[in-house]
Amino acid sequence: MQQGQCGMNKRPVSYLQTDKRWKDKPYQVKGETATIGGSGCGPSCAAMLIETLTGQTFTPEDACKWSLDHGYKALNAGTYYGYFAPQFAAFGIKCWQLSWTNTYHKPRSKVHDQALEYLKQGYYLIALMKKGNWTGGGHFIVVWWADGKIRINDPASTKDKRLNGDVETFRNECAYYWVVDARAHNGMTDKEEDMDQEKFNKMFATAMQQYRQELRDNDCGDWSQKARQFAVDNEIFAGGDPGPDGQPNYMWEDLLTREQAAQLLYAFAQRFGLA
Repeated sequence: MQQGQCGMNKRPVSYLQTDKRWKDKPYQVKGETATIGGSGCGPSCAAMLIETLTGQTFTPEDACKWSLDHGYKALNAGTYYGYFAPQFAAFGIKCWQLSWTNTYHKPRSKVHDQALEYLKQGYYLIALMKKGNWTGGGHFIVVWWADGKIRINDPASTKDKRLNGDVETFRNECAYYWVVDARAHNGMTDKEEDMDQEKFNKMFATAMQQYRQELRDNDCGDWSQKARQFAVDNEIFAGGDPGPDGQPNYMWEDLLTREQAAQLLYAFAQRFGLA
């Protein structure tokens, strides 16, 4: 996200998952021995913003219990991405994932600019950071806006470099955002007109166009390398126009329709004499 001029959000409540009151308490499902201090960053972020927006005491321990009770703790990991929307909804607060496009190591992605605009409009953000300044793996943090700068509540640290991190570093290491509607709390009025079907259709079409544009870079995970190479070598997948890397664009992170799945299976069957 880039810096800019604007008003400011009110400072949210700050909680640490490593607080001695709950850091060693279990946040785990069968088959693991995780604790709030080690794996509770997601619920801790939710706790900060829920208490901020409702005025009700809601600690990381409370949030982790809610997550466990509703099945959002991931085995040998942290918290499922689907946790945030229902957790906030339980308190009458709107929250949604901004984009399913993974922006890690994509500092020029338009998703970062969209996130910045939400901050300027009085929303809070929860960001999932990947390996770098904030974490060695994956870590959720709270993002807010004051005096034209990005501010951070990190549930695992009070170090200045993690609360006021470099903007370019932040953009390079942030993978996903969740938007939390805090406009009323931050004194921002809703200037949007009433939504109708036509306006929604235009907004959806624009969002999908931006989403698909983000896929034109052949980004993908290392875990699928052998499978992808097999599909390309055996002409099961055909790439489109060259992407930024000069290679055929396979749009590996795109969604797969049933029609495309049928064609994929048919191409496999033809290649190996099964059809």
